[in-house]
Amino acid sequence: MNESQRKRSSIPWGLLFNIAIVCLTVGLVVYFIFSKDGFIDLLNSGLKINAVWLLLALVMHLSNIAIDAAIIYLFVKRSTPGFKVRQAIVVSMVGQFYCAVTPGASGGQPMQILTMSRQGVKPSNGTAALIQKFLVWQFTLTAYSILAMCLRFRMFVENLDVAMWLFTIIGFIGQVLTIVVLLLASFNKNVTSKVIGGIYRLLAKIHLMKNVDEKIKRLDESLTNFHDCNKDLNRNKKLVVEVYVLTFVQLTILFLIPYCIAKSFGNDGVQIFDMICAQSFVSMVSGLVPLPGGSGAAEYCFSAFFGAVFNEQMIKSAILIWRTITYYLTIIISLPFAAIRKKKEPAAETEATGSAV
Repeated sequence: MNESQRKRSSIPWGLLFNIAIVCLTVGLVVYFIFSKDGFIDLLNSGLKINAVWLLLALVMHLSNIAIDAAIIYLFVKRSTPGFKVRQAIVVSMVGQFYCAVTPGASGGQPMQILTMSRQGVKPSNGTAALIQKFLVWQFTLTAYSILAMCLRFRMFVENLDVAMWLFTIIGFIGQVLTIVVLLLASFNKNVTSKVIGGIYRLLAKIHLMKNVDEKIKRLDESLTNFHDCNKDLNRNKKLVVEVYVLTFVQLTILFLIPYCIAKSFGNDGVQIFDMICAQSFVSMVSGLVPLPGGSGAAEYCFSAFFGAVFNEQMIKSAILIWRTITYYLTIIISLPFAAIRKKKEPAAETEATGSAV
């Protein structure tokens, strides 16, 4: 069989995977709407849903996107003074779309870098800005997770099954390990390179990784860029304060969306801090599943952590509304920005803050 015949006869696994994800997503929506105690049954039950609280939840999610664009603008503006707010909004929306539709949100940053290059931002500057943004996001998210784990761990574990309890522990450990690696990469690049390089070589010995020398070379380049970006960020104390405060507010309003949904259902006794902590657990655990939008895992985690807040007649509808606001609607409103536009002339720039990864 020649090369062209092999290509024609090969199974399109990528296409099959995408079809399976679409079927899973549509199937979940149909289930939450039409199954017993689903959204239709909730509407027929006579429960009055407070639209004001749902509108507030929607405003919070839109505010999350606006803050994301503001953070991108603050980082890119430093190296590219000609960068505009409207361009930052486009970059944010592109990231929202490709993070939502690619496994593990892996397509978001590459497409944002490509979009910025079409806007006249050097790829090295765009990459540096997104690395700095990732640093701030991950540090803030980990701090939030640690706070929730310390203050509300027992309350949620008592209401979880063994499997979800284990996933919560794994998610927490994953967050802590991520921050340890980030700290090492930020302040001791050589140690990080040796540790990860050793892991790569071990994987190569047991035939789980190929081209290990090339991967280690790319790793060293990435760590150098990462290290330089972190040093550059720390030199600007005002910017550090601004982006960390904005990221904290961004995460808080995201974590408040389930609280608004509970209030819209008339659950007046819910505690706002408990709801924030519960949603941080949902984000921590569902992020372990490398599927677009954490499909399936996000819904299951929400049901597990908020099962004590929403009764059996409400939980499916709560999940449907939560996913519609935070996921399905995100895809819809960001879809028009997904197309890559014609490249423009480079904007006025200063010296790049880091080299491309």
